[in-house]
Amino acid sequence: MASRRTTFAIGAGLSLLFAGFPVVAHAHGGAPHTVEDHIEEDSVAHTPALERRLERRTVAATAADADAVAAAVADDPGQVGEWGQVLDWPVVGVHAALLENGKVLAYDSIGDRATEADPVHDRTRATVWDPATGTHTRVDVNTGFNVFCSGLAHLMDGSLFLAGGNKNAQLDGIAQTHVFNSSTNTWSLGPSMAFERWYPTVTPLRDGEMLITEGGPDTPEVRRTDGSLRTLSGASLNLPLYPWMHVSPDGRAFYAGPNQTMRSLDPAGQGSWQSFGPRDQLNRGYGSHALFDVGKMLVAGGASPASRDARVIDLNGATPQVSTTAPMESARRQHNLTVLADGSVLTTGGLSSSESLVDLNNGVYPAELWNPATGQWQTLAAMQVTRQYHSTALLLPDGRVLSSGGGLCGACDSRGYLAKNAEVFSPPYLFKKDGSGGLAPRPEITSAPSEIPYNAPFAVSVPNAASIGKVALVRLGAVTHSVNMEQRYIPLSFTRGCGALRATAPANPNIAPPGVYMLFVIGADGVPSVAKMVRVSASAAAPPSELPPCPPDNPPPADTGPGAPPAVAAPPPDTGTSTAPPVDRRAPTLAVRVARRQRVLRARGVVVSARCDERCTVSAGGRLKIGRRSYALGRVSRTTRPDHLTAFKVRLTRRATLALRRALNRRTPATVRIGLRGRDAAGNGSALVRSVVRAVR
Repeated sequence: MASRRTTFAIGAGLSLLFAGFPVVAHAHGGAPHTVEDHIEEDSVAHTPALERRLERRTVAATAADADAVAAAVADDPGQVGEWGQVLDWPVVGVHAALLENGKVLAYDSIGDRATEADPVHDRTRATVWDPATGTHTRVDVNTGFNVFCSGLAHLMDGSLFLAGGNKNAQLDGIAQTHVFNSSTNTWSLGPSMAFERWYPTVTPLRDGEMLITEGGPDTPEVRRTDGSLRTLSGASLNLPLYPWMHVSPDGRAFYAGPNQTMRSLDPAGQGSWQSFGPRDQLNRGYGSHALFDVGKMLVAGGASPASRDARVIDLNGATPQVSTTAPMESARRQHNLTVLADGSVLTTGGLSSSESLVDLNNGVYPAELWNPATGQWQTLAAMQVTRQYHSTALLLPDGRVLSSGGGLCGACDSRGYLAKNAEVFSPPYLFKKDGSGGLAPRPEITSAPSEIPYNAPFAVSVPNAASIGKVALVRLGAVTHSVNMEQRYIPLSFTRGCGALRATAPANPNIAPPGVYMLFVIGADGVPSVAKMVRVSASAAAPPSELPPCPPDNPPPADTGPGAPPAVAAPPPDTGTSTAPPVDRRAPTLAVRVARRQRVLRARGVVVSARCDERCTVSAGGRLKIGRRSYALGRVSRTTRPDHLTAFKVRLTRRATLALRRALNRRTPATVRIGLRGRDAAGNGSALVRSVVRAVR
């Protein structure tokens, strides 16, 4: 076939040229219902050079909106949180899953060429990202199959199970299943399904089996715990692609959307469905949902045009009950809802118009936080990169949220959208509330069992246990296309002791399907610990549950449980017998020296010196302000010796350099606002130190 050349106009004076096939923007109002609906959406043609041009186009087209929104939001991290720097990634984060080791697996498709232009689909780009070091390890899928547009969720042992993917240039599904082992970073093939699937949902069930729904075929399948597959021939039902499925407190798989009718699937035997009434009147195509408490789900946004509407579904009775909650501040579709360590729900990204996939003129940049106790939303800090179609978000073990991806579709290319990068959001609960911008002291789990059985008590060692107000489990997330297939939040009842807590595991697997969870303790001030990974299993041996004895002059605090007001007491005195090392909570002190007028353009950045009173890793960043416009600068981190003055250069980005050159030539005032923060080896952060530098010729 002769090569065809198709040109798309993108803004004034800029066009993109694609060789070999036409790219068509496809829009439809509600949820994607069939495989055919997606063929045009996922048509892509990329070379490395084109990827770089698309990313530059995305930045150029959205910079003004991002800057304007950021300027309108208060800059106290204790109130609105804080976004980190934009990190380049080797893949687009179309699919992302938190692993048992605290790292993140992300994968997209076969590579830079068009999905339908490649005759052979025998591999997939994949990476494992380490949040602790920022490093990537390539773990490409080389099993002979492309797992683009698969369903994904964790097995009981913490490995990741994938169902389906992309077969050929016609975007047919595949019958193959895959398993990723995070201990060895290796892929293996599982058994083939009875049907080829593309855009299926995978749902962990109460007995450790994995439910596979949709992806084209209407008949569900189940992966047994021995790895074999069975078909639910009695439960064929036409649903939208990537249906919202989760185990409810009655043990069945509840279907919440994206279309209106609520249902439950009993996976026993041949399977059977029960239908309930409508959730609401919206077809929430490309909306999102999150289980924020036992049997309680928040659904928000989606539809066309994008909606602000949000509802709560309560699954704890005989039939699901739907109630209204406050609408989001911004209408959204293509966004992600992420349950946080304290049970609140974060929404990130999306677009606010009636466009199906991408609208660079109507990206939503501020995050929002939903409070389950009040039902209200709070506007938070704004991200730097618009996250729309094919973007993902995941809760990390340290309580932060990874936001990654966007692009890699025909409509994305025709609009010049690609986000082959990621940002990490630090929610307000990680910061002090005194306006300093410093990180808040965190409670610490010094020991916890690696495995717990259902409805059993277990001990968690926590210094200053009297200050703990909440204990919770959060299931590892696995997300694609705004659908997190297994995140759920489970508050635990607990009793405080001296230096330890006695918590009670979830009552049964309907509440917490067997598998790996993050265990968080949350202080009375709302600050969460870094999580410990805990496997919940019916076969687990009973762990130790006895609390250490309290000193005679320090009786144990009052008992507590989910929702009970915590009693805050001083830490027990040091008797010299504690086995846990003392926790360093002292924040380092950071001093900064900077010239108020600098030749920023000539130096290609701002020079600043910092001194920390102990060994610190000092991070610095900033923004160039020219009139009402602002431009992000690069970020830099250096480790400093105690009381040693260390010089930094916060470098101009290419975009900031061009803007500053124009401003200086026109004699337009330009300033650089920089911020520095130090963090010691114990993770304690200094107050944020800010300075303003005037750029001169």
